[in-house]
Amino acid sequence: MSLQNEIKSYFDRAAALVYDGPSVIHPIITLNALKNIIGDNRNNPSQKLLDEMAKVVESYPERIDDQAILDRVAKNGLGQTVFISDLEDACQNGNPLEMEYEAAHLQWISENGLGVLEALIEVALQDFDRLGTFSYHLQRANVFNQEIKNTWTYTRCLLKEIVKSPLPEPHAKVEIDYKLKVSSKKNQVTALASAGRLWEGDYIRIKGIRRELSYWLSSASVEMGTGGKIMNGLEDYVKKGGNFFIEMAEGLISNLNHEAKIIQLEALRYFVKNSIKSDLPVISKHLEAL
Repeated sequence: MSLQNEIKSYFDRAAALVYDGPSVIHPIITLNALKNIIGDNRNNPSQKLLDEMAKVVESYPERIDDQAILDRVAKNGLGQTVFISDLEDACQNGNPLEMEYEAAHLQWISENGLGVLEALIEVALQDFDRLGTFSYHLQRANVFNQEIKNTWTYTRCLLKEIVKSPLPEPHAKVEIDYKLKVSSKKNQVTALASAGRLWEGDYIRIKGIRRELSYWLSSASVEMGTGGKIMNGLEDYVKKGGNFFIEMAEGLISNLNHEAKIIQLEALRYFVKNSIKSDLPVISKHLEAL
């Protein structure tokens, strides 16, 4: 099995997991973070990190009724007109059965189901603190080595997370001058990295996605860090890549409850790749604290 196919098999399994924990550390976030870090050395991928991906998906039971829901909706008939707005209303009302029915109906009549998933991501971003990072990583896992026939599994995975808590109302657009910022606050790093990548993403529904992001970014109080030393090896990574983050990840996975640290490590990797040199000291502080 190729590296891409192996990783995709873990993504597909993670999207179908029965998971009752917090959305901010959903297994699919950990897996996509590990995939990105592994990508720093594709010629000699880290077996330790690949083994960790396998371990993550083996830790939870798997849903077995995804296809049954699609089949039931088709059996009831697909002639009735259904709109994305019906799905959005169902999500706003928090009715899980109605949400799944509307989403499954749209899945059948859409060309590939990707528009349904994007519409749900826009809805999910109304609760960015809870669902922003999850939505970003789920979408990236879906498009990696994409198989259109599996989109429903990812759509249902998102539905399962949305329904865990009532959604706030959609937010009005806030005019902002977006700039990538590295916060000195540990608890903002991952969310800001997800917001930045969603903001710069190539989405059909980018206007709605940026509308919700603009609200969240305008209300996030980002404290910029200054001073300090740059971690040994970090500047070399910036210049020529290498195993810097791979080695850090391999060290972290031996610790209990390391998922949040792996997720933050990957977010810091994003900032290293997209920030200016003056941001490296505060990034170093975060890395050293992991």
